[in-house]
Amino acid sequence: MAHYLGIDIGGTNIKAAVIAEDGGVQAFAERRWSGGDPSELVSVAVKLADVVIGQTDGVPIACGVGCAGIVAHKQGIVRRSPNLPTWRDVRLAEILGRKIALPMIVDNDANAAAYAEYMVGAARGATSAVVITLGTGMGAGIVLGGSLYRGKHGFAGEVGHMTVDMSSLTPCACGATGCLEPLVSAGSLVSRVLSGAERDEAESLTARDIGTRAAGGDTVALAAVEELGQALGVGLANITALLDPEIIVIGGGVAEAGRPLLDAARDELVRRTSRCREDLPRVVPATLGPAAGVVGAALLARDEFKR
Repeated sequence: MAHYLGIDIGGTNIKAAVIAEDGGVQAFAERRWSGGDPSELVSVAVKLADVVIGQTDGVPIACGVGCAGIVAHKQGIVRRSPNLPTWRDVRLAEILGRKIALPMIVDNDANAAAYAEYMVGAARGATSAVVITLGTGMGAGIVLGGSLYRGKHGFAGEVGHMTVDMSSLTPCACGATGCLEPLVSAGSLVSRVLSGAERDEAESLTARDIGTRAAGGDTVALAAVEELGQALGVGLANITALLDPEIIVIGGGVAEAGRPLLDAARDELVRRTSRCREDLPRVVPATLGPAAGVVGAALLARDEFKR
């Protein structure tokens, strides 16, 4: 069976995996990184690639890379990334290709995750889907008629940078204010739970921890999860008004806060539309977990180089 290499570059973690033709994960590895210079990225990514390739038989046919930020996928260039602030016009396919001798495709990490959930995950069988990833930032991939929709310049799906509050002075990593992303990111959830004196705990506290606290009756944690869910629901209402997708999939680390998050988001979506509930998109959790980005990147490589 043919194998493909997938690499997923986030603001805090890099992942690599070898994926089978059918999307099955053959080997997986992950490492934290500083989110700094591209040379550091190349060093870590190559080491991870060596690890996962060494755990499987044979050499992958091609490599797909998903990277947080604005990606010109046809050129393999990361134009900029709010969560990788030093990156400007990084020719990622070229610099990684020098070290990993495989045909290579680069796309936005949210597009990669969306492709995975559409092909082998929660949105499989749908005709249209929006797959949202909530983590260090917020991104989305859009699938219409069975294909990724990237927009004219390849930048569609930046739903985290929709303006949802024109009066807000809360800064976003993109440089604007009033964006959705600062309201639904991992940092936002932690900040809602911890007081200023407790912020030292922030590095170790996860969305899953907060979800567990909420399920255990912690009223502060539950309120934080529901407030974030309401903000997410505002974004879902905007997405629904624009695209009317069949299904919206919610993934990423923040989604591990669990059912109260999605329930609050669904309720807010219903509240902000005049449509009947049955005419709204299904809002469901992602099924591929932390492997979605690498699976999708590898599947994008599979389908690109098959053509």
